[in-house]
Amino acid sequence: MTGAASILLQVSGLNVGFGAKTVVQEVSFTIAAGEKLALVGESGSGKTVTALALLRLLEGARVEGSVRFDDGSGPRELLGLPERQMRALRGDQIAMIFQEPMTALNPLMTVGTQIAEVLRLKRALTPAQAQQEAVQLLAHTGIPEPERRAGAYPHQLSGGQRQRVMIAMALACRPRL
Repeated sequence: MTGAASILLQVSGLNVGFGAKTVVQEVSFTIAAGEKLALVGESGSGKTVTALALLRLLEGARVEGSVRFDDGSGPRELLGLPERQMRALRGDQIAMIFQEPMTALNPLMTVGTQIAEVLRLKRALTPAQAQQEAVQLLAHTGIPEPERRAGAYPHQLSGGQRQRVMIAMALACRPRL
């Protein structure tokens, strides 16, 4: 080993509340490049709220503490970042795989089209390039017959396949975290 991996995300003293009620209290952790972290706890313990707070996706929440992310140009505080800059980080630099694909996927669009849309918007690929890359991402996640499955609607896939579609979408922009 040539030294410690660089810190991608450092969360310190994270508190999340709604109104007068604090639902997440004093959460702290770091994630280094190449490292994996699992938030483990019983239902209702605040795992999802914590993850959503990091990306500032909780409308009406009171979020306190420090969330520092290194986007490649050095660490910066996310909690005070303007929304426009946060939007640029989401998907490109930090991706999240939501736990319920049926609420995250558009039921009126094929899964291949949804992945391709992310690729066109975030990586400026042509429609043909985006569709080809979408099929490759589906294959990479282990979906059988990825060319055929790219033309399927979310309800036509199993729960596990829908979750793999969400993983493909999260990986589409090659995020750092």
